[in-house]
Amino acid sequence: MASQAVKFAYNGTIASTLRKFAWTNLWGGREYGLQFHDTYFEPAPEVTEALRRLNLQEPHVFDQRKIRLSRAHTLALHGEKLPKAEWTQWSQESWYLKPYLDEIEAEKKARAESSGLIPPYEMKQH
Repeated sequence: MASQAVKFAYNGTIASTLRKFAWTNLWGGREYGLQFHDTYFEPAPEVTEALRRLNLQEPHVFDQRKIRLSRAHTLALHGEKLPKAEWTQWSQESWYLKPYLDEIEAEKKARAESSGLIPPYEMKQH
């Protein structure tokens, strides 16, 4: 999935331009070969659930994520960055968690409007 195919809440020309500018100039993960969703905070229940669903439906994407994170951690520990030719390009960005995060948000909204029950992935596990 290319970065242009993803539907964002604000998908106008200005929003798309700002998104690309911020991704290209302000975000440092591309220097380590990461995609933007690789840096999402995993202890957040929505992200944990999205990763669980990703692993069930697209295990190869989940494995690629683990490989990118492992390489980035190794590079960071050694104080190195990838050569500029290997940095993640805008055309390679897939926003792979967005469909799952949107699905989870829709489920939370529907549940809050109907029953108000807390979804299982948000309950504290001991």
